[in-house]
Amino acid sequence: MAEIVLTNTGLDAFLEASPEFRSPGAARAADAVLGLLALRGADRTAGVPEPTPELAERLLLEDLPAFVCAAAEELDLYPAVLRALAGRFDGERRARVERVIGEAAGDFERAMRDPGNLTWPRWYAQLLRADGTDPDDPEAVRAWLDGLAEPPLPDGARRADLMGRTALADVLLSEALTRAYVRDAERPPAAGPVLSDHDVAQGIGTVAAALLDRWTAAGLAEGLVGDYAHLAPGPDDFPHLVLADALLDEHLDYYGEPSVPLPPPEPEAAPDQDARDQDAPTSRDQDARSAREQDLEHDADLLAAAVEALAEPDPETGAYGGEAAHLLYTLYQRGCSAESVARRAAEFEDWTVDPALEDAPVRVPSPASPAYTTPTAGELARLLGTPGVNDTDRARLDRPAHALAAVVDRLAATGLVFRSGDAFGLTPHGAAVVRHLLGVRGVAVPDAAAARAWDAPALVAAAQGWPPAVAARVLADWLRAHGGGDGGGDGAEAAWRRLLGAVGSVHAHATDAAATRALLGVLDWSAAPAAVLRTAVTDPVAGARAAEELRARGESVDPEAVPRAARALHVLDRLPAKRGPLESRRAAFDAAAADWPGGSAALVHAMAEADPHETARVLGPLGISLP
Repeated sequence: MAEIVLTNTGLDAFLEASPEFRSPGAARAADAVLGLLALRGADRTAGVPEPTPELAERLLLEDLPAFVCAAAEELDLYPAVLRALAGRFDGERRARVERVIGEAAGDFERAMRDPGNLTWPRWYAQLLRADGTDPDDPEAVRAWLDGLAEPPLPDGARRADLMGRTALADVLLSEALTRAYVRDAERPPAAGPVLSDHDVAQGIGTVAAALLDRWTAAGLAEGLVGDYAHLAPGPDDFPHLVLADALLDEHLDYYGEPSVPLPPPEPEAAPDQDARDQDAPTSRDQDARSAREQDLEHDADLLAAAVEALAEPDPETGAYGGEAAHLLYTLYQRGCSAESVARRAAEFEDWTVDPALEDAPVRVPSPASPAYTTPTAGELARLLGTPGVNDTDRARLDRPAHALAAVVDRLAATGLVFRSGDAFGLTPHGAAVVRHLLGVRGVAVPDAAAARAWDAPALVAAAQGWPPAVAARVLADWLRAHGGGDGGGDGAEAAWRRLLGAVGSVHAHATDAAATRALLGVLDWSAAPAAVLRTAVTDPVAGARAAEELRARGESVDPEAVPRAARALHVLDRLPAKRGPLESRRAAFDAAAADWPGGSAALVHAMAEADPHETARVLGPLGISLP
């Protein structure tokens, strides 16, 4: 590549006047700072780009962490160059720029060290420096690249992460170069253009690569788009990202934020961990992780291709081919427990399904005939929680169930999904692949160990949005891990107190208070230490539930010891909010009110005082007004 430079940035004059910046690392810092300021439109009338507070902040927090690699001991040089430029000013102007530099310096260093900001060129430049390779020697850099068989990865990162950030950085630098060229052409500066016509004629991408070579390591960016392109895979190498985007959309529909964590898979469906990842020496660990990463990407590509093919019109799969991504997401979202084809088909057909059974795991039968058979009417009634399902109903569901089973079987052809009879789900490796796809798009996908390490408030905040069976499993696992699963001992008492405290800490008027309280209904109260229960009796949220457990163990509990709010919430949470006809739901309320001191008006008042949002949601459809 011909040498391409940013002209008229005042670099030579700056270095001449500032001998402290003439070492290779300092000169590289000066080149990057002056060059990026010039590209961003800094005034060059005085011979060097003049940083404004806005440009200084953008340079430190956005541009340098995207385009530059520097050794840890060189990081101070970049703010130092900015300060030297600001030193040419007088008075308040200088003070404002220096104030911004001082305020942003810490964030600049964190951004430069943050693995989340690494691009392929920045990552490789960092590695080759750590290996002792001279970043200013293009032959040494090329020899170092020759020694790499696969792209090594930073801890906790994925190839797609680096690809995405590299693609974004390339776009940003290309845009900056294009705008600088157009700006200088439309309004020729007295200091001369930053880019010559000859430079631009070689292509903006070529100019960008040349600059990255100077700001990371000589010949690196050129090599990563040439002979060593396999070490820096680009967007075309990740066709599965289309499916990852679809899964992210599903997550946003469910939870609204990527940061809301999904439950860890149940143990038998946990994403498989290669044994070679566990005890390989450090020298081979990077290669093992990289190989596993590519295995996951390969299978993610297969799954994405299957999902794409299912989107095409097909009489066998009917309208359900377009639901493939949704099926994959919901399988993971339910902790990777098995689902029922018939139940899911019934939901798609708007049949009534008992909310308590919507996410309930199903038993996986032993493999039998590969042909799909819709469950009997009696089994359908059990799966749906809808008594009275008959053979006529079964016949109506037969066609949708077979169409959905055909979708599942197409997915199963990848080896990442299984179907056995009416049950289907993710294989262990399928769970790993879906977890990878979700993680690529920033969805929080903790494993069981990570969930066990959470503190009680974090666990409660996450679990309140999970299917009840999954929440029950993870909460029990957390209690066991924290000493609370054996029913006794100081550790058990402390764990239960922390968990109940986290549930009870939700403000009564919070819109999600009922979802948090629902966790009380999935706990195994029989494992709770008696001492914890006796203390919890006076809790305004869990008091009635604790008293109920103590009475079940044969202990007497003074009814007056249980707060009225706890008793009201206990009644409220047991009313059928979404199940059955309104008449039966009203009858359930009337039965509860008959046993409440003061009758229905007193009960409604106590409920509304304890949780107005849930009270309105449950009693509103019954025509009961809140006080």
